[in-house]
Amino acid sequence: MEASVILPILKKKLAFLSGGKDRRSGLILTIPLCLEQTNMDELSVTLDYLLSIPSEKCKARGFTVIVDGRKSQWNVVKTVVLMLQNVVPAEVSLVCVVKPDEFWDKKVTHFCFWKEKDRLGFEVILVSANKLTRYIEPCQLTEDFGGSLTYDHMDWLNKRLVFEKFTKESTSLLDELALINNGSDKGSQQEKERSVDLNFLPSVDPETVLQTGHELLSELQQRRFNGSDGGVSWSPMDDELLAQPQVMKLLDSLREQYTRYQEVCRQRSKRTQLEEIQQKVMQVVNWLEGPGSEQLRAQWGIGDSIRASQALQQKHEEIESQHSEWFAVYVELNQQIAALLNAGDEEDLVELKSLQQQLSDVCYRQASQLEFRQNLLQAALEFHGVAQDLSQQLDGLLGMLCVDVAPADGASIQQTLKLLEEKLKSVDVGLQGLREKGQGLLDQISNQASWAYGKDVTIENKENVDHIQGVMEDMQLRKQRCEDMVDVRRLKMLQMVQLFKCEEDAAQAVEWLSELLDALLKTHIRLGDDAQETKVLLEKHRKFVDVAQVQNWLSSFSTSSVFE
Repeated sequence: MEASVILPILKKKLAFLSGGKDRRSGLILTIPLCLEQTNMDELSVTLDYLLSIPSEKCKARGFTVIVDGRKSQWNVVKTVVLMLQNVVPAEVSLVCVVKPDEFWDKKVTHFCFWKEKDRLGFEVILVSANKLTRYIEPCQLTEDFGGSLTYDHMDWLNKRLVFEKFTKESTSLLDELALINNGSDKGSQQEKERSVDLNFLPSVDPETVLQTGHELLSELQQRRFNGSDGGVSWSPMDDELLAQPQVMKLLDSLREQYTRYQEVCRQRSKRTQLEEIQQKVMQVVNWLEGPGSEQLRAQWGIGDSIRASQALQQKHEEIESQHSEWFAVYVELNQQIAALLNAGDEEDLVELKSLQQQLSDVCYRQASQLEFRQNLLQAALEFHGVAQDLSQQLDGLLGMLCVDVAPADGASIQQTLKLLEEKLKSVDVGLQGLREKGQGLLDQISNQASWAYGKDVTIENKENVDHIQGVMEDMQLRKQRCEDMVDVRRLKMLQMVQLFKCEEDAAQAVEWLSELLDALLKTHIRLGDDAQETKVLLEKHRKFVDVAQVQNWLSSFSTSSVFE
């Protein structure tokens, strides 16, 4: 029976255990009767509850019952005394009926309790309140009977409710914790998990129950230490009525089971965390080896132009972005695994290290493939960039070669020829750069690793190789055609330079002949006065003719050389 069930009855204080003791160390049970009619059923329930509190050892010393009939009628007193025979006959050693002064003298003659001792099973005495000290020490009597023992019924009742609540909760909690702890200690791992899952959360918070128990024990010990001299109510919360040892025993058992329970929770939490990590690791590994690798396998091309390569780079950045999310999970998992390794048990180290190694291997390989793909696309972009620049140079050179040259003089022809040579040299440098970029790109493709982990997966790179070689061969052919056209243009322009040179020489000869003619006309007009003078003039005339013929021959030679 619990106090909470009969709380309204207990509040009526129909009977109580004050905590006082008689000279035989038996507990004193007080039944304060009042003017109103006492409900015997409620009194019986109260007595049953109160007599269930003391220990068996305490009950063996017997009870002294004080029936306070000073405010009640004789018939009620007699009924209560007779009821004690049925409720606690073997446990009552003495019943003290406190009578009013000279009120029952005549009535008592009709019912002598001492004659009924054998039938009742206990001794009954009628005594006034001031004579109770003959049988019970004053310090064991409450103030109602002139004693010094302080008793607060509501305080006792509240403490009793706390004690019973603690006892009930702690007992139930002990059973639950024992079931949880025992279920985790035996059976297979699967049975462990099933057993723990069913009873993993106790119905009450262990911390709260332990705190309640400690507060209750602390108060009991404080009351026991202070005693009645300290002014604290000395109610039946002593060892024998509240079972302080029982509280201590329950607390010890609770602490033991709760410690084991915490270890079970710690182990399960660690196992759950390990399983969650393992699950996340497998999610990362499965994605990287599955969809992630498929994305990389599908993106094996390098493009056939700058725009195509840039489009592939953009697609690759999207793939890298998706991988980054999983790599972030990898970093988080790696930190969690590292923390567990630092604080983990020996039995988990092997599994944790295996998970960490597996995760690291997969992530590093996938990151290497992403980096390789990025470098390949960057090399392809650079190759196409050089090819485009070279193509533009060749187009410019071809444009110059396709335009007719109409120079004004030899100097402009020399300038144009120099520009052609510079452009041809630039084309040579561009073609050499294209070959270097192309060879580097071909080397990367030839060294391309397998996309799959531990598997030989053939990557179709023939199209890429053919494209690179085709671009280099096409540029080589275009450059060769331009070189041929430059050779023709160079020869033509050199001839034009010589022609301009002949024209200059002819003009110079004409100028010289004109000067010679002018000199001849001005100085060579005399015929001579005699034969000797005429002979001298004739010789001089022959020299003029020789000089003119030499100039004419030189002019004719220069012209014929140009056309040859």
